[in-house]
Amino acid sequence: MHELSEHFFQKLNAIVPHELKESNFFSSGGTGYLENPTSDLMALFMGSQHDVPPWLLKALMAILNVDADIDELDLTSLDVCREVITAEGKYLDIVIYHQDFIIGIENKTLSAINNPFSSYQQYLESLVDNGQPVHLCILAPDRLNCPAVTEWPLLRYSQLVAAARKRLGTDQANYPFGKWHVFYNEFLNHLHDLSGVDNTMVMNTESQAFVNEHFSLLLKAKDLLKDFERAMIEEGKQALQELLPDSNISHRINNWAYDYKAIHLMPDCWGEGNTGISLVYYPDEETQQVRYYINGWIGIKDYPQLETLHRWVLDNSPLSTFLPSANKADAEVTLDSKELLLSYGTPDGTLDAARQLMKEMVTFISGTLQKQK
Repeated sequence: MHELSEHFFQKLNAIVPHELKESNFFSSGGTGYLENPTSDLMALFMGSQHDVPPWLLKALMAILNVDADIDELDLTSLDVCREVITAEGKYLDIVIYHQDFIIGIENKTLSAINNPFSSYQQYLESLVDNGQPVHLCILAPDRLNCPAVTEWPLLRYSQLVAAARKRLGTDQANYPFGKWHVFYNEFLNHLHDLSGVDNTMVMNTESQAFVNEHFSLLLKAKDLLKDFERAMIEEGKQALQELLPDSNISHRINNWAYDYKAIHLMPDCWGEGNTGISLVYYPDEETQQVRYYINGWIGIKDYPQLETLHRWVLDNSPLSTFLPSANKADAEVTLDSKELLLSYGTPDGTLDAARQLMKEMVTFISGTLQKQK
């Protein structure tokens, strides 16, 4: 198949685009994916600092079925340590001591599991001084391939995050709102990202397969869109040149959110690029067809009395004689320190209607600037 057929577009429309992940505080730091920073933060929210609520510890206890009153946990004897050294000189990531239980945690983010677990276990058992049960676990992202380790259950980050979020209301309600509420929620978001459960690849397998199968057609579609963009530039320039035949019209293009594309047109007779018109087009969500609207902007360097002009536009915009092709219900007029922006759609959103509205906008802006002179 070498044509852009209806079948091709049906398959393309069925592809679900990859949703970009929202950044969180810890992932933005640059090394949040490494084991030591992650383990440090885990320990922090498990009670390593007495002024930080041990919310994550309670979530872990719920998963491990620790026999204790989790909601009313007595923190007096709680001691959480990082990088604890065993008798053989081996390092265990996190050790949690409590008079009613002991927990040993080996945390993994990237590296393979190849640890001296027997040494860890002997050390943890040596801490028992009140008949406490010893709980063991390996924490790892869902995407990390981990072999089974006898007596060390593997807990995935997604399990820990789910348990923690389930307890959020109960746990956080007992503390006045503060910075740790924010940091803890961000850390849970960070663990969720590390888990990989949302398929953090740039493109999923289904999309890759589609591109492999239809690569030449996608290139053709891309070329068509580029040709369409060039055609819209010419449409805009021709509309302006009908009314400003002696002007040189420069342009620039912006890609906005939600697949909006703006073609900015600046006639040199209006100034040095501070005043111009934009032909904006975007996909209609229901029909998938292209819709258009027009922006006109007047820079304060070209018209210093923008506040007066702004009030005049607001007063006259509802009148049928002002931009008669515009849909006044689909309008936005805003003023900032640099420019006055007039944004209007048309009743049907077609290119013909946008072309007519563009001419009306040109007439208005030209007349306004002429009065200034």
